[in-house]
Amino acid sequence: MYNHNENQENSTALLELIDGFEQNPAELFQTEMEKVAENMKDLPFYREDIPCFCPKFVQFENQWIGMVLTPWMLSVLVLPGPNQQWKARTVGDKIALAFPYKTLNFTVSSLDNVPQYLSCSLHSPLEANLSKEHAVQLTKDCLTMLLSLPIKQKAPADLNRRNMFGAMLK
Repeated sequence: MYNHNENQENSTALLELIDGFEQNPAELFQTEMEKVAENMKDLPFYREDIPCFCPKFVQFENQWIGMVLTPWMLSVLVLPGPNQQWKARTVGDKIALAFPYKTLNFTVSSLDNVPQYLSCSLHSPLEANLSKEHAVQLTKDCLTMLLSLPIKQKAPADLNRRNMFGAMLK
């Protein structure tokens, strides 16, 4: 899923490797975001009623795929998986990744104890009427939806061969 193409224009990228996480990184990532949240409290879009929350990450194509909810955003995350090594990229670089649900644009990011990860904001800032309970459930649901196969259309009511073939061409 994570492919790094050597690029002469990206000469500022670090020449090191980022080791993958052998264990599910959800708890570590949540702890790191709780540290970040301490510095965000004075911002006008910070929601004190919303916690930092990361459901368990899921392995997909040997990478860790997860979600993070913070008092200011909801984002999709990609971290290197067990026995993986990513070539380091410059923080701020953009990468498009295709998931079963759709292709998303990610930004290379970094935290103190997470040297490099990919993030894609889904909601920022969070809606004012979003409750804590709904925000946590939305975080879980978005992870499920991201890795679900898309459903484009319903099967035709008349399942004779001609109608089934016509529905496949639409």
